[in-house]
Amino acid sequence: MDRAAFTFLEGWGPAEAQALLRGIERHLPSAIASRPAQAPWIAPFRDALAASTEAPQSFVERFFELRVLRNAHFTGYYEPLVEARRERDATFTVPFHRRPSGFVRCASQSHLPGDGTFGRALGDGSVVPLPSRGEVMAGALDGEGLEIAYAADPVDVFFAHVQGSATLVFEDESRQRIGYHGKSGHPYKAIGKTLIEMGLLAPKDVTMASIRDVLATTPAIVESVLASNASYIFFREREGGAGGPVAAGGVPLQAMRSVAVDRNAWGLGTPMLAAFDLPDGTRFAQTVIAEDCGSAIVGAGRADLFCGSGRAAGDIAGALNVRGTLVGFVPRGWPQ
Repeated sequence: MDRAAFTFLEGWGPAEAQALLRGIERHLPSAIASRPAQAPWIAPFRDALAASTEAPQSFVERFFELRVLRNAHFTGYYEPLVEARRERDATFTVPFHRRPSGFVRCASQSHLPGDGTFGRALGDGSVVPLPSRGEVMAGALDGEGLEIAYAADPVDVFFAHVQGSATLVFEDESRQRIGYHGKSGHPYKAIGKTLIEMGLLAPKDVTMASIRDVLATTPAIVESVLASNASYIFFREREGGAGGPVAAGGVPLQAMRSVAVDRNAWGLGTPMLAAFDLPDGTRFAQTVIAEDCGSAIVGAGRADLFCGSGRAAGDIAGALNVRGTLVGFVPRGWPQ
């Protein structure tokens, strides 16, 4: 990471400084600041901000210095809206599951899938593998009463798994937000890669829209393609409210202002400035806050932009896969 002066920042000014402070303020309550993976400088920042009489831009420029990654990789994610039913019927047959009894995250064990840290504890104290996606699709969790609701399209459910959250829309127009509550631990494989291997998509053409198009026009392959990603996600009901879903940072995600990062590289709550071209060719250059993480987001130069909820946000997120500049704001004197 390189260092730079604030004059380097694209789009920087009073409005973005104010947006940055509003973003960090959401992480200042002690119940949030004490959560795992939060930036360790949150508490001293709270004290410095409370004592400051400066304008936002002056305060930010005094408190922080910049770490620049010029070839950062940006992708996008969103919160799907999925039509659902509370009870299974002839059309709505694909479940969203709560995590099963005995679900544990444990020290790595060689007989468990993936990195060996997710499994199911039995009464004798042993831990066995959780089912893969294909095994769940074949009925491995049937009869355990884990179903939150049912959707009609397995592809809709799959992409809710990929995003880690969804809002379920029921027949009476009521809604239920659900969020990530664990995974099976089996390795993740992008199904776009599966379709490339099958000769059905070229690497340059892989987007969420193109994947959906291929699966819609070749329904016979849907089950096997989805099962090629063995990782399976469990959900829990979450409260609704303003903003997006509550993610790893403990606060509701904000459309086009929240990013998922590698929490081994950046503390949650860290402000950043992201600059890149959106899929429609318009320039994105504004402050964002590290408020989520994901197993596919690895390295200091990776950021996944939360694009909002619903189909329009999904269109942006599904096509976003670009290089740009990511600038982290780090308190002066801190080692990161």
